[in-house]
Amino acid sequence: MNSHELIYCIVLVGIFAAIAKIMPARLHDLPRKFERGLSCLARRRTLSWVGLGVLVLVVRAALLPVWPIPKPSIYDEFSYLLQAGTFAYGRLTNSLHPLWQFFESTYILQQPTYASRFPPAQGLAMAVGQVIFGHPWFGVWLSAGLLAATLCWALQGWLPPGWALFGAFIGLDLCLFSYWMNSYWGGAVTAIGGALVIGAWIRIIRAKRWRYAWLFAVGAVIVVLARPFEGSVLLIPALITLGMADRSAHVWLPIALIGVAGASWFAYDNYRVTGHPLRLPYREYYEQYEIVPPFSFMPISTAPRTLRHFDLESRNRETYDRARSLRLLVDRPLDWLALLRHYYGNLIWLPPVAAFAPLLWHSRRMRFLAILMVVIGAASVIEVWWYPHYAAPFAAALLILAAQSMRYLRQWTHNGRDLGHFLVRAMAVSVLIAMVASEARAIATHRTRGQVQTKNANKGSAEQALLASRPGRHVIFVRYREADTAHDEWIYNPADIDAAPVIWARDMGPIENKRLIHYYAGRSFWQFEPEESMAFKPY
Repeated sequence: MNSHELIYCIVLVGIFAAIAKIMPARLHDLPRKFERGLSCLARRRTLSWVGLGVLVLVVRAALLPVWPIPKPSIYDEFSYLLQAGTFAYGRLTNSLHPLWQFFESTYILQQPTYASRFPPAQGLAMAVGQVIFGHPWFGVWLSAGLLAATLCWALQGWLPPGWALFGAFIGLDLCLFSYWMNSYWGGAVTAIGGALVIGAWIRIIRAKRWRYAWLFAVGAVIVVLARPFEGSVLLIPALITLGMADRSAHVWLPIALIGVAGASWFAYDNYRVTGHPLRLPYREYYEQYEIVPPFSFMPISTAPRTLRHFDLESRNRETYDRARSLRLLVDRPLDWLALLRHYYGNLIWLPPVAAFAPLLWHSRRMRFLAILMVVIGAASVIEVWWYPHYAAPFAAALLILAAQSMRYLRQWTHNGRDLGHFLVRAMAVSVLIAMVASEARAIATHRTRGQVQTKNANKGSAEQALLASRPGRHVIFVRYREADTAHDEWIYNPADIDAAPVIWARDMGPIENKRLIHYYAGRSFWQFEPEESMAFKPY
């Protein structure tokens, strides 16, 4: 939802205020009756979080005829798809291909094994979708629905039932319409882990419900397997405060058991991919291909790199230089504004959070979450890049703070008039109307998230067209120009390259290409230049 929807919501709130003044007194009870109905539903806690998750799944599935399964286009997405395919085969990684130089691609390791550079959580979720439903996007779909349910459950631990449901409503756009649902880039899986940690933490601390230590541990493993750095930024203060409040074996034995099991599996996954249990695939990829580190306090690497394909480093170097300069004081607040717009769906929720920030900080119940926001805010300053899904472990905390700020707003009165109560209702209805209208327009004009993409989103369609016109097995040599960018990368192959009906390979010149032609004898060979046309020329 962009800034236009914020303006629409403000206008709608004004319209509702005018209507309220002229509305007959007998109709004033209608909003109260609807609110009481929602409160009754919210008190049925299990029904609320299960129902919300099912609602997200059903609505997105119902939209498939007009908003189809998204096509990948960002290099992160293709890397996750490789990972999902690998897991779906029952493997943690793939063997080094004898002619791996032809298949080098952005964010993908070719040696010591053929694998994604990313941690495994997102790929595991997508692999579930691929195994059960035949397509990895259904793993994304399931995770987004589970996120909606988990967020509602987490909020129920911090807020009264009605306000927990209200906070989950604020996160509805995030679960249903954002790129977390409508791409392969990730976010929902990490946020599920964070919501489990935050929801279990409050139940252990406040209610002394030790059985939730198991869920805390599961959430901790998920966030580390999804985003190790940001997950650790959440876990360190959570574990410290948990240890200060309760040191009993009821709490720490489950955390220790599941933590050791998760860490052992993570180490084994690293070992299978990189050959060392403590060496992340991300680190292996960085040392082979990149010179710009992920953190601004680290120096640019001077070690030689095998830089092929596109010039990622000039763009990365510019971002790195900005992250180490005073321009970060402008860039990072803008990044956070984009993040909050993404998480809240509409920035109309942000002014109450800002206005009541002092109350949130001084609230004994909310202070831990406020501290978490300070911690992740500080952590974001040292990262070179900062995208919305980087803060996914903290999604539940952001929604809880937004809902609590609306509780404060609801108590606002002016000249004996219950203005706060009216504003809370009007804002919720305005956001719902703006959200539905915005997404309906996007669907009607084919401008939804996932449908405005680069040319390589047509990669699958191009393969199908080739197979339809020329049945058989093919190899496509891709020839890039210097002006091409990494977002125009086409050389992505499945986990089992040799079994693929269409293989994409880098054009390395006539002499080198003979090696691949000999290796794949019996296939048809084509040449493809992305910037010229979508047509394949016989090689």
